[in-house]
Amino acid sequence: AKASQDDDSHVGRYNITKPYRHMFTTMEDRAKALEQQLVDRKEAMIEHHGLTTENEHESNTDQEEHHGVFAPLEEVNVPRQDKLTCIGRICNEAHEGRLNATSVVLEGSSASCGGARINVDLSHMQSTTKLPFSLFPGQIVAVEGMNTTGRKLTAHRILEGAPPPPKTTSVRELRQFQYGSEFQDGKPLKVVSACGPFTTADSMDYQPLVDLMHVILEQEPDLVILMGPFVDMRQEAVQKGNPTIEVDDGQEVVVSYETVFAHKIAGLIEEVLVGSDGEADDEGLSSSTQFVLVPALEDATAKWVYPQPPLQDRLSRGKLLDIPGADGIEFGSSGLHTLEKLGSKKGESGGRRVHCLPNPCTFQVNELVFGVTSTDVLFQMSVDETNANLPTGSRLRHIAQHLVQQQSYYPLYPPNKAVNLDLKHQEGWKMPCRPDVLFLPSKLSPFCAPVLETTMVVNPGHLTKGTTGGTYSVMEIRPMERESLDAADSVRLPHNPQDRMQLEIRRI
Repeated sequence: AKASQDDDSHVGRYNITKPYRHMFTTMEDRAKALEQQLVDRKEAMIEHHGLTTENEHESNTDQEEHHGVFAPLEEVNVPRQDKLTCIGRICNEAHEGRLNATSVVLEGSSASCGGARINVDLSHMQSTTKLPFSLFPGQIVAVEGMNTTGRKLTAHRILEGAPPPPKTTSVRELRQFQYGSEFQDGKPLKVVSACGPFTTADSMDYQPLVDLMHVILEQEPDLVILMGPFVDMRQEAVQKGNPTIEVDDGQEVVVSYETVFAHKIAGLIEEVLVGSDGEADDEGLSSSTQFVLVPALEDATAKWVYPQPPLQDRLSRGKLLDIPGADGIEFGSSGLHTLEKLGSKKGESGGRRVHCLPNPCTFQVNELVFGVTSTDVLFQMSVDETNANLPTGSRLRHIAQHLVQQQSYYPLYPPNKAVNLDLKHQEGWKMPCRPDVLFLPSKLSPFCAPVLETTMVVNPGHLTKGTTGGTYSVMEIRPMERESLDAADSVRLPHNPQDRMQLEIRRI
């Protein structure tokens, strides 16, 4: 398998590649960022749903055939005696507490209506039409209804967003990726994913991660996606500032967070990359597995801002600790410079095997597009979301669907208090295209479900839960049938991973 975030500029264009100056965003910068987000999403919704102004609405005779009949567009503060459609951002009228059906407010663009807000009455949808809806603060929607006074909008229908079209790949590339000898060679693409914490709350031995590495050595997947936290700030020893590792003579030595990462995370990954015997032979490394490391906001070794830059060493080479019994232990290095040098067999290009990516990130493996964020956006949105008339058992899937419809890895605003959101860099959490597989680890129940027909959402759970082991996921994506790839080379096909995927949520 070939992992890439750069080959397709459209896929990885929003990924943060290096640390940036944060905590210096002015109120003006924040207002401009929110306004720009609303304008961009408004244009996308107008294009996707075929929304028009009143003059365009009257002249467009083909609208019903292609898009269905939508009322003409109008600003939120303009009263009309006919049905209209308003686009704006969902806000909570109460500045504290959870959003509910009686506190929904729609905020318009500051450029077109001065940022006017209007109350939204959802009673018609709840009791009369019984149409389903799911709303949360920060969501940009189109509301169709009646606004006769300019102070209250009675909603008849809500368009919850505008998802990007599914990504397609040419038949020639699909044949190369799925049946080429340098790629899958007709075999399934196997992906293992796990989300931290990687050690229990009362121990620093990282035994759950060791057990996971044994699984990886046994199964030899093509790709392992590890999502932080790697050195969890909520862990008891880390909170007290006393993280320890065991040195050769069995003595416990208090070390830096970077040293814990270097020995417990980077060291284990290095063992997997050089094979189960811990040695590399003359032909190169014995394992073909590639790793993707994504930090979390709870990581002691990462920047505490969202979007989050990739993991990196504070000191590229590190400095040796002058402590008795700590020979060879470096300070300031997480061991990433060593991992990134580990390559594939001699003579091959593209030998990088460990990829440190930001949180969130979008990357491509062969034809498949993966989207990952380690932030528990599912739980945070579920706390602030209000809904009605949803099919039984579909709430989590519907919340995950919002991310694709809003084209954002974090559409919630105001953000949860655990998320240090930097609005000046909001492009860092944009979703550049519709991912084929979307990883959303959460404390909520693990699940795997398709949304919008072509995106598979996976919540692998956490590898540890308190003092016990948790869960991880193992995914196999089969190649397409050869008969479906007999078309001309220039023909482009959707990836449809939901039709050829098998996924298990396993307990460690």
